[in-house]
Amino acid sequence: MKKLVPLLLSFIFLAQCGRTPRSWKYIRVGLENSPLSLDPRVGTDQASQRLHQVLFRGLVRRERDGSLVPDLAEAFWREGKTRFVFKIKRGLRFCNGKEITPADVAYTYNSLIKGRIKSIRKGALWMVKDVRVQGQKVIFQLTKPYSSFLINATLGVVPEGAGREFSAHPVGSGPYCLKRAERDELLLLPNPYQKGTRNRGILIRIIPDEVTRALELEGGGIDLVVNGFSPDTLWELSRKKGLRIKRTVGGNFAYLGLNLRDRFLRDRRVRLAIGYAIDRESLIRNLLRGYATAANTVMPPYLPWHEKDVFSFHYSPQKSIRLLQEAELSGLTLEFKCASRRLSRQLAQVLKYQLGKVGINLKVNCGEFSYFYSQILQGNFQVYFLMWVGISDPDIFRFIYHSSSRPPHGANRGGYENPAVDRLIEEGEATYDPERRREIYSRIQKIVARDVVYIPLWYPDSVAVFRKGLKGVEVFPNGDLIFLPKVHFSP
Repeated sequence: MKKLVPLLLSFIFLAQCGRTPRSWKYIRVGLENSPLSLDPRVGTDQASQRLHQVLFRGLVRRERDGSLVPDLAEAFWREGKTRFVFKIKRGLRFCNGKEITPADVAYTYNSLIKGRIKSIRKGALWMVKDVRVQGQKVIFQLTKPYSSFLINATLGVVPEGAGREFSAHPVGSGPYCLKRAERDELLLLPNPYQKGTRNRGILIRIIPDEVTRALELEGGGIDLVVNGFSPDTLWELSRKKGLRIKRTVGGNFAYLGLNLRDRFLRDRRVRLAIGYAIDRESLIRNLLRGYATAANTVMPPYLPWHEKDVFSFHYSPQKSIRLLQEAELSGLTLEFKCASRRLSRQLAQVLKYQLGKVGINLKVNCGEFSYFYSQILQGNFQVYFLMWVGISDPDIFRFIYHSSSRPPHGANRGGYENPAVDRLIEEGEATYDPERRREIYSRIQKIVARDVVYIPLWYPDSVAVFRKGLKGVEVFPNGDLIFLPKVHFSP
């Protein structure tokens, strides 16, 4: 099949050679999946969140380096330790022409906090006691100091009164308005009440099949795909003269999860033996075609909280063998679980070979994603492969490391317990001083790396593939599409 794909790409390109991008009215963007909800308060899947970024605006927006800057707010500040104030810009309008007001902002958040809109996003606002309007200001009163609060201010703002049916007929507050929505296409036109868009509109095409997406991009049916191709397909597309590729270190974290309650894996020597037996550089070079960077901590390197000086694995089968001998567990058998996706299955076979060389027999069990994931949530695993997606703030530390965050209250799936880490997480949440926060989060990363809570694998690159002549394409670590208003074809 690998040999057939380039031939098919060439055939489609010749068959459609008259379909040049400049003859099309809109910039055509390929997505893997349809959005589940166009209501920014409800949709949490990747496709929905990508569209929220261009259909709505939040109080603040996230820059490429992870920093937060004003968006609907012209300024924001903190009063004391539990009050955040946002002053809303005047003159910005929804797609229906209505001015975006502080009342719209307060309604957006209160509809979640007070349960008018049922959404898991309510859980992220657990620390918000009250949201009220004071003139042109919106005031958030928290129940306790919480230094990660501002990440919640990226939530897209909807008009006051927007109810459960809003997703079917969304009225946007962002640079684009939804003109038409079909099962496999969405047409977004520039918001006539906002300036700065450099194209006549965005046509979103939903193309679930990867080979078809590649054919459409090569043949001229779409102009841009962000994070929509496997490493093998990226390698093939990188050789095509009519296409361009931009990439950066991504905001996702691929790892091996470990059950620290397991009678074998609770021994740190066994966890170390697994880590030393894995040749990451070989995995990145061959399995990922170089489209990744070796990982050492859950916090991606583009964020200011990333700590590079932590314990990191290097490939050393000899150390693995010696550690297993010390633990008197040579010839150990472990079950490895993963989703039945191509990359996961390929990784499973490589790990089975590499761990087998040091005397660990890996019993591979890869299945349909929903069943596999339910097993992980129930703690029914020894070793598994997954990826944390879209990491942007240290609030993830409570979610995955705090002893109170075991499912269903969080994602401490391996049962990690360390009172020192719990205290540091709580101290970091209550500390607003940036330097003190960096120190705290550095210590957390060093401790969990030493304890081998996870076995870090890689940070996959964020990659945009687009047609020659398309200008303004930017690559964000989390695959954000907020750059779309700047995209245009050069004359």
